[in-house]
Amino acid sequence: MKILLALLLVILVGCVHARDPQLVAMKQAGDSALTCEQIAAEYKANTELVQSKIAKNRADDNRELLLGILVWPGLIDLKNADGNEANALLDRNIFLRGVAQGKSCVGVETWPGQPERYTLNGYRATL
Repeated sequence: MKILLALLLVILVGCVHARDPQLVAMKQAGDSALTCEQIAAEYKANTELVQSKIAKNRADDNRELLLGILVWPGLIDLKNADGNEANALLDRNIFLRGVAQGKSCVGVETWPGQPERYTLNGYRATL
């Protein structure tokens, strides 16, 4: 019985404690009051952040997969916080582009392209 209890304790302690994603709302209060310059600045900042979050999450996925296979399956983070946060920012950018086009902002077509959404094994990574 003690061995079983010790094994259960090792299993529970061996699981990764992944952080919960902090998702950005697609629509936010005050969006209609933003100027074209403010929209463009937020869009560009979001794009840079998305690229870094997706790259980080993909690198983490590879590391966690190896650790999960070679060491312990409980080390795999299935919450993918960075990937889900990046996808929320991409949704926000789609909305911002629509707001900018609705305001007839100049130069929207020259804004940076968006990276591909974060996916895990071909499926959209959402919780």
